[in-house]
Amino acid sequence: MSAPPAPRPARPAVPDARWAGKPLRRLTAAELAEALQYLERHRPDDDVLGRALAGEFARRTAAEHHAFHFD
Repeated sequence: MSAPPAPRPARPAVPDARWAGKPLRRLTAAELAEALQYLERHRPDDDVLGRALAGEFARRTAAEHHAFHFD
């Protein structure tokens, strides 16, 4: 008989985070920045989530920059 698998580490609680649980496309730029800061402090090894958040943040800020300069 083999031993049961080790339990997965629990995700740290995210107190009062407006962005927690929201779909990525509904996050504001400020919420994306806050989520990236949280991820950097608490889950620096989560490359997939970090890339998704960073990509969306870059896309949003580029779109805002473009709209600001060309409207």
